Amino acid sequence: MRHRHSILLFLFLGLIQFLAAGEPQSEVVFSNVSLTQSQDGIIYVLIDSEENIAALQFVLEYDRSKILMGKPAFSAENEHFSIQTGSDSSLMKVVAFSLGGRLLDTSDPVLMIPLSALGDFEGTIPLNVRKFVASDPNGKMINLKVFAGKVFIVPMLPRKFNFSQSFASFSQNEPVIRLDLPEAALVNLAIYDVEGHAVRVIEDREILEAGFHSITWDGKDEEGEPVSDGEYVCSLKVGVNLHAMKMVLLR
Repeated sequence: MRHRHSILLFLFLGLIQFLAAGEPQSEVVFSNVSLTQSQDGIIYVLIDSEENIAALQFVLEYDRSKILMGKPAFSAENEHFSIQTGSDSSLMKVVAFSLGGRLLDTSDPVLMIPLSALGDFEGTIPLNVRKFVASDPNGKMINLKVFAGKVFIVPMLPRKFNFSQSFASFSQNEPVIRLDLPEAALVNLAIYDVEGHAVRVIEDREILEAGFHSITWDGKDEEGEPVSDGEYVCSLKVGVNLHAMKMVLLR
């Protein structure tokens, strides 16, 4: 008799487990966050969510040696949200919330983040989102799926004219002439020795577009022969303006 009761108890427990397993589980709902770059060089933060969002925070990682990232700004519909930003090394940290308890309007891009190239950098870099968190008015965390790819950076035009020298590398000491032009110009560029003798004409009445230019002198004269190390004068004519600077050739 005791053995029969044990069998019935085992079957009863098995029936309970079977019924529990057959109950529908609550589906986890995710809201989508995407960071996209527009043609005007601005990153737009878009949120597709059916949840009520009262606050959000996120951290962006980027290469500060190549790009400059400006302060994020809310769309007109979300100007009632307060925003705090901070930077640490290559990270931008953003915290946003409504002091009046209003909700985030997600019908349009929520945030706009301006960015621009540093110097003459041009290329594609990844946009890494370290953390993106959103919460409802009760402080409950909202499940998010974040999509972020790469951004293409185009250098801005120089704000002012610049004429200077640098070197291609420590191992290859070829002088590099850095020329920043705020607007296109007719350029003549030539190298002279310290006694005023012409050594090499590098650019002869060439029209250079506005932008950041790097022109390398290989340390050779017009005949293709290496010249001796020492000081030289780089003469630059931009339009009707003449500029000159001393250059050092070291091998």
